[in-house]
This record gives sequence, structure tokens and C-alpha cells, in this order.
Amino acid sequence: GLGINVAMAPMAANADQIQLGFILDESGSIGAGNWNIIRQGLANGIDLIPVGGADTYEVSIVSFSSGATVRASNVLIDSVAARDALSDAVENYNYNGGSTNFAAAYSTMRNVLNNTIGNADFSYVNFATDGQQNVGGTGVAERNSLIAAGVDNISIEGIGGGVDANDLRNNFCYPQPCDTTVPYNFPTQGFYIGVANAQGYADAITNKIRVVTGQVPEPGTVALLSVALLGMGIMRRRKED
Repeated sequence: GLGINVAMAPMAANADQIQLGFILDESGSIGAGNWNIIRQGLANGIDLIPVGGADTYEVSIVSFSSGATVRASNVLIDSVAARDALSDAVENYNYNGGSTNFAAAYSTMRNVLNNTIGNADFSYVNFATDGQQNVGGTGVAERNSLIAAGVDNISIEGIGGGVDANDLRNNFCYPQPCDTTVPYNFPTQGFYIGVANAQGYADAITNKIRVVTGQVPEPGTVALLSVALLGMGIMRRRKED
């Protein structure tokens, strides 16, 4: 099998508004070349978000290094023009470098999502880093605040060998216990995967967006799905008020 434990039911049963939040590490260890790969991968994924269907997607993007930067705030993908404008913007995100501040990343994403989370049926956050926090504290309290705001799932990619996988799995993945083996039990559990490099992240994020929006992944990426993909799924759970 594909290692996918996600309900692939028809998408049109309910018209849902779905928040997608992407947190991107742009610290010094990423480097400008890898940043270009990461931003292009996310831009390619955004190009795949469907418009005109039953569900509506809202995208927010935060990058972080010594601090955090709001790159996109509550962008409603309700037309091809809106989708293309966001994708084009992502392709041109500048690179800042610096230290690694998880706390700023999570608190900033909370502030952004909190603008519209009351209207969302589901809220999924994807966090990608290649390192360990070295300024701003642990970031755990800020992660907890993001969850308290109403986020349903936090999925994580650890890029390369410099991450503290135990910290990411035990303290940031949500809901616990963090799932690390296929088939990933999304969205009942958060998940953690390791990817070898920036290209691994770019490939994974593109195909994760295919999955969360109910599209069939490209045939050449089925193997990738089974080992390193699924952080956002299609199982429907109406958010309780």
C-alpha cells in the first residue's frame, strides 16, 4: 500500500474552509541556495490548490530566523488570479539568514491564523526546520498557544541531520503521540518525517498539498508518499465551536 491512513471520501459532502499555515526556516544554516529550492517547492504546491470547488483554502506563510516574518496573511485562494499572485510572491521571497527562533515562528503564526480561525472548519500547520532553536527560548509555550487558538494538526519536516528529532516529535508535533511510521494516522495524530535536504522538503510539500486538497499524487511520487509525505490529509472533522 501507499502507507496512507486517510479517509479518501468524496470531497463535496461539505463545503469547508480550510486554513493552511506554512512555517519555513530561513536561518543561516539553510543558506540562500537551499532557500531558493524551498520557496520554489512551496510555490509549486500552491499552484496545485484547486479553485471553484466545494472547499475554500486560506494560506498563511511565516518564515523565521532570529525573528519571524509574515510572508502571507490569511490569503483566500478563491480564484486563479489569487492563487497565481501568491505563488509568484513566494517565488520571490528574499532570504534573511540568522539564528533559529522557534518561539517567534509559532507566536507569529498564531497571531496570523487567529485573525480568521473562528471561520475555519479545519486548521493545519506545517513546520519545517533544519536545526535547533538557539534564541528565544524553547518555543514550547508558543506552540501550545497556537494549539489553544484552535489549530487541529501540526506536522513537521526535519531537514537534514542537524535537527533534534526527539524535541520536534515530543514537544511540537500535535496531536500526540507523534506518528513517525507509515501509515500516518492523520489528523488524529501529528506526524514527523525526516527529509535529507531542501529538495526533499520541496518534493514533499508539493505532494502534501496534492493530498490535502484531494488530488491524486503524480505516479512518480507514490514511493515518496509512503516514506516521507503525509502531513495533511482529507479526513473530515467539523471543528467544534
